[in-house]
Amino acid sequence: MEVRDQDVLFWELAHHLVTKNNFKALHVSGDRKQLWLERETDHDVTVISMSKIDMAYSRGLEDHMKEVANQFQVLKKPPRKKEVNYYHLYVTSIAPVDNWQQKTNEILYTDASKKRPVITKLFAASIGAHHGDDITRFLETIQASEGFPTKEQMLPDHEQVKQHQVTRKRIEVLDELEREQKEIQKVFAYGKPRFTMVLLVLIATVFILIETLASSQDVLALIDFGAKYNPAIDNGEVWRFVTSMFLHIGIFHLLMNALALFYLGNAVERIYGTGRFVFIYFAAGIVGSIASYAFTSQVSAGASGAIFGCFGALLYFGLVYRDLFFKTMGKSLLIILAINIVFGTVVPMVDNGAHMGGLLGGFLAASIVQLPHVKHGLRRVIGAVALVVVAAGVFTYGYVSESSVSSLPLVEMQISQELMEEERFDEAYDVMSEVIDHTEAPEAYFVIGNSEVGRHNYEEALHYYEQAVAGNPEFHEAVYNLGYTYYQLGDAEQGREYVEQAMEMNPDNSHYEDFYERMEG
Repeated sequence: MEVRDQDVLFWELAHHLVTKNNFKALHVSGDRKQLWLERETDHDVTVISMSKIDMAYSRGLEDHMKEVANQFQVLKKPPRKKEVNYYHLYVTSIAPVDNWQQKTNEILYTDASKKRPVITKLFAASIGAHHGDDITRFLETIQASEGFPTKEQMLPDHEQVKQHQVTRKRIEVLDELEREQKEIQKVFAYGKPRFTMVLLVLIATVFILIETLASSQDVLALIDFGAKYNPAIDNGEVWRFVTSMFLHIGIFHLLMNALALFYLGNAVERIYGTGRFVFIYFAAGIVGSIASYAFTSQVSAGASGAIFGCFGALLYFGLVYRDLFFKTMGKSLLIILAINIVFGTVVPMVDNGAHMGGLLGGFLAASIVQLPHVKHGLRRVIGAVALVVVAAGVFTYGYVSESSVSSLPLVEMQISQELMEEERFDEAYDVMSEVIDHTEAPEAYFVIGNSEVGRHNYEEALHYYEQAVAGNPEFHEAVYNLGYTYYQLGDAEQGREYVEQAMEMNPDNSHYEDFYERMEG
């Protein structure tokens, strides 16, 4: 029997499944000898691999079946609530002469737990596909038997009619596949990632600038360049919600965010287009900064909130294009997002408030601008109202609440320390005086005491050092500073006593020993 009769059966079956039974053509091999089809209903998913083969004996059939079973593994896992059925269909010119039925009846699995079996069928064109594996019974199994042509309808006597018929049906199936691919391309290639590249250049430029003039890890430099700093925002510097998005603390922070922005920004800008992406990015970044302001007192900077906004925009894409989302990026995206959320929760220095605020802001911003070629007027309104309510509500909470005030004012202590290194002692004192009444941390009393020493206010410094030691008797630095301060006030005996205590607590400290010798000298 001629091969074209094999082609007739192959393309008739494919055409019947695609055009009359809601199967989607997923992929065709370059030689057009393997075709992948899928149909998803409310209750189940049916995946079919169709292969054209010719073999006189079934010797190589088992290996080929295992290869196809492995190919099924790369397909997306269906939703847990849906039953999934995998079929591999062989269409041959003639059936192998040996006992091939025994091999096709063997159940192979796509997973080690043997929960995803692949059912193999073989249909031989030479005998009308009615030998052993009855094609009609198979179609009845998948509820697709109605309207399938008979052998006589598939194989008209006139050769040119038969050739025209199979050509037409092959073209219709491949056109359907091309249409599906164009729809996917239209979704994923709507825009070009121009603004993503601009953002990366701006972020890198700002980092180089701050490293040239100061250091990206200096708190004072970060504040001067526009980092999120709650006291400044309380005084009306709300522009920090935007400027903080372009600052990064150290090269590692920069590289991690740049890498994430490159991949996520590219994806969001391609899907949504440049204009929509700009809105999503800044809306998410601002909401993330507001959440950081409300839930943490630390000086913070970085594009993380806006980057998590890209996650949010892709989640909204998944809400609109659910099937396409899970067939492409869905599972990987959710895993990466979950890892980042867990990481942000367990690592203290990560600004998880900015991340979660950005995630929600990006999702709501995406619902406002909507996806190209998709119009949901009500969702726009709901998204806009929700975005304003969330941003205003979180900002108000941060402004009136003291929950973001740390019992250990690390930021103010670090700022004060850096100011003292620059001999700006009055400014260092002013910073600490704003928070000293709200803390009982010995470290805070120690730092403000140092600023008072720098201002030559030794009586006041003595008072703060005594409070530091009262809070932590083993605080040898504060004990030593008590001795130093008493010495400066003219009480050498008391000073010597405290320095001796500090030396006993930390006997390897050469600085303590040097000062003690000077006192003795």
